[in-house]
Parts: sequence; structure tokens; C-alpha cells
Amino acid sequence: MPQAFTKIGLISKPDDLRVADTLTMLASDLSNRGIAVMLDASSASYFTAPPYPVLAHPKLGQECDLAIVVGGDGTILSAARNLSDSDVPVLGVNLGRLGFLADISPEQTHTILTEILAGEYQEEERSMLHARILRGGRVIGESDALNDVVIHKWHIARMIEMETTINGLFLNSLRADGLIVSTPTGSTA
Repeated sequence: MPQAFTKIGLISKPDDLRVADTLTMLASDLSNRGIAVMLDASSASYFTAPPYPVLAHPKLGQECDLAIVVGGDGTILSAARNLSDSDVPVLGVNLGRLGFLADISPEQTHTILTEILAGEYQEEERSMLHARILRGGRVIGESDALNDVVIHKWHIARMIEMETTINGLFLNSLRADGLIVSTPTGSTA
């Protein structure tokens, strides 16, 4: 049975004038439908005095039923990483150039939202990666990724040596320029 969305978080690309109109239109449309609207800090920056609660990504993910991301694929990848602990569904509105992940245009949002709020949608589950880099048994970096994880030497193309494990099980030792691990979402796949 489709989920009822009553609290929707808006996440946007920062510092892009094209976002303001779409964000304002979306927030107004949702409010007029009786949906509680919440903003991330980037979205709030487009309002002179934000008329909706402004929450950090972890809290936004806990509070909303759906996150709508306004921007391009990079903005969606960032939002997915920031919301990965909350398991909140993400819907993308494309203001970018490629639109591999966000294929809804601003002009379609009212119609698409009407369908989604009526339960007429299919949720698509996506795999995510959690990468952790250890050096000398100490974690020196870790992150979640929706598309891919790239390990390489910073600034200079040089050989690196690495040992790859999956869920603690040894996969291989590798000496190479780098390593790309991709999910089916990643363009590398």
C-alpha cells in the first residue's frame, strides 16, 4: 500500500538563481495541499524570511515522509548521502544538465505531485555503498555513496597499494592508479 506523505522536506542546490522560482512554487503548492513543508539550510537561503521550519539534514530526514530535491544529479547524490541514515524516499526535480537521477522538470511538479499524493507511484529501491578507508588499522575517512566510490592518489597520478574487503572478508590486494566501486545507479556500472 502506498505511503501517505504529510510532511515533505525540500532540499536544494545552493547558490543557483534558477532554484528560487521552483522552490517557491513547490513550497506554495505543498502548503496549499495541507502538506507540512520543511526546508534544509540551502532551501531556506532562497527565502527572505523562511515561512517553514529549517532543519539540518539528519533532523529533516527524521521528520519528513518524503524529500524533494531541487537541482541536478549532484544535488541528489549529496542529499542521498546526507539522508542515508533516515531511509526517507527522495524525489528529484531536475534543474541540472544531465538528469540521470532527476528526470522531473519544474513544469511537471504539480502534476507529478498530484499523482504521488494520490498514491499513484512506484518506489524504486537503490543500493548504497558505505566506504571506510583504514590506514594502520585507523579509520581516516568514511562516507556513503549512491553512485560510486573512487579511491585514488590526490592531485597526482601515482600507483597506490590497497587491500579490498567486503563486509570484512578479503577480496584482493591491488596495486593500481585507483579503484572505482560502483552501484547499479553509478554511471560507471
